[in-house]
Amino acid sequence: MNTIKKIEITRLTENFVELIAREFVEIDGKEVKLSIPHVANSYVNSETGRQRLQENEPENIVTAIMAIWGDMPTVKPPQPTEE
Repeated sequence: MNTIKKIEITRLTENFVELIAREFVEIDGKEVKLSIPHVANSYVNSETGRQRLQENEPENIVTAIMAIWGDMPTVKPPQPTEE
């Protein structure tokens, strides 16, 4: 019996995305849920967030998110403050 893990986008804004994971098993040709959904990952639309997204998530999820986020990050890293 093979388990199937599905990643879904639950929240997506121009600055942030949250993904959930669900596990299923196929029985008699039907997918049956094995677990309740849980937060798999979240990413911000920054250079490092985009890099982490591309390294960790399936291509179809990355493509969908990038279609909303566009070509440029919207979240800048914090700048050091002078004391």
